[in-house]
Amino acid sequence: MEVIPIRTIQKINQLGCQTYLPHYPHLWYEGGVEWYLNKCFNDRQLELDLANPLLSYYAIGWEGHEVGLLKLVRNKAPFGLNPDTSLYLEKIYFLKEFTGLGLGQKTMNWVFEQAQNSAIKTVWLMAMDTSHKAISSYEKAGFQQMGTTRLDDEEFQRMKPEFRGMVILKKDLF
Repeated sequence: MEVIPIRTIQKINQLGCQTYLPHYPHLWYEGGVEWYLNKCFNDRQLELDLANPLLSYYAIGWEGHEVGLLKLVRNKAPFGLNPDTSLYLEKIYFLKEFTGLGLGQKTMNWVFEQAQNSAIKTVWLMAMDTSHKAISSYEKAGFQQMGTTRLDDEEFQRMKPEFRGMVILKKDLF
C-alpha cells in the first residue's frame, strides 16, 4: 500500500465520486447524493481546499491502482481538544472491490505515523452511529468514542434522518 498526495481538482473529484457513490446512496433522499458529491468535490470547493495549507488529500494506492481517497485536516478539534496538536481524519473512502483487504488499517497506521512525525497528539474522526462495522474497525485501530453529534443543520435535510447521528472518536498517540 502507498499513500500519494493529490494536488489536482480533477483527480480528487474523480476519486472522491468513485469511492463514495457505491457505498452511500442509501443515506440520501432523491438528489441528495448528487448534492453531497457536488458540495464536497466541486471545482470551487476543491480550489479552496488545495489552497489551504492545513488540509491534504491523498490517493491510496494498491498494486499500481488508486483505490482510495484520504482527506486530513490539521488544527481542527472537537470538545476542547487542542487544535494545534490534533488531526481530523475527515474522509477515508475505498473503491468497493478493495474493501475488506486490510487497507483501511494500513492507511490508519500510515496516518498515525505521519501524525506522530508532526507532533500531533490526537487523531480524531466522525462516523455515522449506524455504521457499526466501521466503528468497530476504528475501535480495533485504537480509537475511543468521545461524544456524539447530529447532522441536523439545514444543508443535511437531504439526508435521511436515521443516518444523521454521528459518533466522534479519537486516538491519543502520546
